[in-house]
Amino acid sequence: MTEDDLKSLRRHHNATIGLFFAFWIYFLIVIVVINFFPPSNTTHDNLIGTMFGAAIVLCLLQFKKCCPDCGANLGLQRRLGIPKKCAKCGVILKK
Repeated sequence: MTEDDLKSLRRHHNATIGLFFAFWIYFLIVIVVINFFPPSNTTHDNLIGTMFGAAIVLCLLQFKKCCPDCGANLGLQRRLGIPKKCAKCGVILKK
């Protein structure tokens, strides 16, 4: 595996973790806004829609990356972001 592959995996891992935390902060803000400052129906629907849209984008991002050596999907390997090694071929993905 090349150094560029490792950098790409590291960037993907950091983006996934950062967006995961950003999503939960957004989720909590939406819940607080809906409960304490009742918005109009249109605003309520937009808030809920963007929340579900963001969740779908995060799921797609999590399951997008594959192992550079064997092509196994890394999103299915029991953790958020990139695992330390590929469960299928055993190649080290993080150093």
